[in-house]
Amino acid sequence: MFCGIRAFLRLISFAVLMTLLSIFVPLTRLLSGEKNAFYIYRNGMLLMHKILGIRLNIIGEFPKEPAIIMFNHPSYFDIFYNIGKRPAVMVVGHQFKKWPFIGWLAMALKSIFVNRTNPNARKKVREDVIQTIKKGLSVFVSPEGRTSGSHCIHEVKPGLFHDASTNNIPIVFYSFWYHSTDFPYFHDLKSGFLLHLFKHLWRALKNKYVKVDMRISSPRKIDSADTGMQDFYRFNAWHLRNAIDKERIENPNILV
Repeated sequence: MFCGIRAFLRLISFAVLMTLLSIFVPLTRLLSGEKNAFYIYRNGMLLMHKILGIRLNIIGEFPKEPAIIMFNHPSYFDIFYNIGKRPAVMVVGHQFKKWPFIGWLAMALKSIFVNRTNPNARKKVREDVIQTIKKGLSVFVSPEGRTSGSHCIHEVKPGLFHDASTNNIPIVFYSFWYHSTDFPYFHDLKSGFLLHLFKHLWRALKNKYVKVDMRISSPRKIDSADTGMQDFYRFNAWHLRNAIDKERIENPNILV
C-alpha cells in the first residue's frame, strides 16, 4: 500500500512541476531570452529527479560544443536526462505542438517537431537538426525513434548519421541502463500517449528509487553513416552488456 501512496504523490508532484515549467519557461524566454529559459528548464529537470527519486550515475562528461546527442530509448524516463549545461533541443512528436502546457514548453525550448507517420517530413526534420546545431545548440534525439521496452537496440535509421558525416558535425552517444526491469517500457506509438505515460509512471514510481547509469561517449566525427551506426550499436552493446544478458535470461521474447 505504501508503494501505491508513494507513486500517487510522485505523480501529483510530477504534474504540478511540469505545469509550472510549461508556464515559466515560455515566460522566461519571452521576458529574458532563450539562454535563461533553458537554464530554468535544466534546473526544473534536476528538481524532477528529486521528486521522482531518480538516482542518476553519470559516467563521462557532457559535450562542451554543439553536437547531435544520440541516446538509446528504453523508457519514457530518458527525456529527464537532457540536463547538460549546454542547451540541447529535443526532437519530439508533432502532435505535442498543439497541446496546452506541454506544447508551450516544447516550443519555448525550440523543440524540433516530427510527424513520424509522414516519410516526407523526415527530410525537413534532418534539415532542422543541422540548422539548429549551426546556430550553436545541441540536439537530443533517439535514432530508434521510439521506446524500445528493453536495453536491446531497435534498428536505427541512417539519415542523421549521414547528415553528421556530410556536414562534419560531431555526435555524442548517451547510453541509459536502468537497474530495475520496471523502467524499460515499449509503446508502438499507435495509441494514446498520455494513458501509456501515466501507466508507465505508475508502475515505475512504486520503486523507492529510479537507479540508472548514463554513460556518455566522447564527441566523434564519422566518415560515413555506416560507421556512425556501427559505433552506436557497439557503444550501447558494450555499456549495456550485463543488462542485455539478464533480459535474455528473464524474457528472451522481448528482444528484437
